[in-house]
Amino acid sequence: CHDGTVAIGNFGTITNDTHYVTGKSLMGTNLSNDHPIGFTYDAALVSADPGLVSPATVVTAGLPLFSSKMECSTCHGVHDDTNKPFLRKTNASSALCLTCHIK
Repeated sequence: CHDGTVAIGNFGTITNDTHYVTGKSLMGTNLSNDHPIGFTYDAALVSADPGLVSPATVVTAGLPLFSSKMECSTCHGVHDDTNKPFLRKTNASSALCLTCHIK
């Protein structure tokens, strides 16, 4: 897994500076304008932002938090592309987003 700042062009034993994703899904190597990751998603955050769902509900709904942190792999299951692009659940009618966001 990558944090968007290093090794984003690495996949398995292949290293290059290009993505294997093409078309409108191509994100490039700068992920700074995408959903934030690596932050603590806990009761204190939910208390500060009432537009968020409790961490326990998020986890129960199938989105794992890693040491209480929201990571890429919270929403993306890279080994299952049932819900493209590698989403842990469908985002039809914003279902994925509404797992964490009330609004």
